[in-house]
Amino acid sequence: MGVAVDVPRSPAQGRRAARYEPDAASVRAARRFVEEQLVALERAALADDAGLVLSELAANAVLHARTPFEVVVAAVGADEVRVEVLDGSTAGPVIGAVAGTSTTGRGMVLVDALATRWGVEPLDGGKAVWFEVGGARAEGDAPAEASAEDLLAMWADLDTSPTVVVRDVPVAELLAAKEHVDDLVRELQLVVLDPALLERREAEAPCEVHLARRLDAATRAFDAARVQVRAQVVRAARAGWPVVTLELVLGPDDGEHARRYRDAVVEAEQLARSGVLLTRGDDLGRHAAVLQRYLDEVVRQLG
Repeated sequence: MGVAVDVPRSPAQGRRAARYEPDAASVRAARRFVEEQLVALERAALADDAGLVLSELAANAVLHARTPFEVVVAAVGADEVRVEVLDGSTAGPVIGAVAGTSTTGRGMVLVDALATRWGVEPLDGGKAVWFEVGGARAEGDAPAEASAEDLLAMWADLDTSPTVVVRDVPVAELLAAKEHVDDLVRELQLVVLDPALLERREAEAPCEVHLARRLDAATRAFDAARVQVRAQVVRAARAGWPVVTLELVLGPDDGEHARRYRDAVVEAEQLARSGVLLTRGDDLGRHAAVLQRYLDEVVRQLG
């Protein structure tokens, strides 16, 4: 659990910070810290919204950055509060589809809906994702679509010419598949990251733990490609396109990463059909087929 410490910047703003380790319990502890600080700052009416947004950002830090993270709370202006989440990963968040039903797909949409303003600042060896609650949105604030594109571009350090092109991918089907599999990935990642749950599941369902570790490793290795696919399919969905051509900038090892990710998803489908996972097997089977199509093409083009 984090310990609150004073941060030596702008003492009049009452900045307070706490540092956490990248495990599931830290998300709850960080949310409590933020809610307590808003009460101390006499802005208790904002505590629920701030705590909910913080939970999404802290979960992103735990599940994706996998580094210790720091939460900073400060009063700004007469009514607003600014909260920052600093971690050791340079990968930025991408807003999901507004109509999505996945817990991960809705995360940054929820941030965009509840926060008055939010953004990302690159740091040396990491980033700070910040948001403000209270007050009113400034006129002309960038919509979610622009934010997603800007955030994706901030860390675009690869060659701009695509190395893999997958044509005529059905947008609605791929978006639904990614949201469904993202839910599965999050379910299994939380097993890996919670020591008490991991010990219990190793005794009750060792096959689930084996799959959790496999899918977690495969997802992390293929994460750069997954971010590109999500950004492109979300943009296509918002534009109303029925199909999209995926243009992916991948490295020479991503063919093997795609193969391992595909095989782990297929194994997850088989395990879900047995009733071990919360995810329904028939739903996962339908979605896995859509994912397998584009993953097969990535494997083929990268050899």
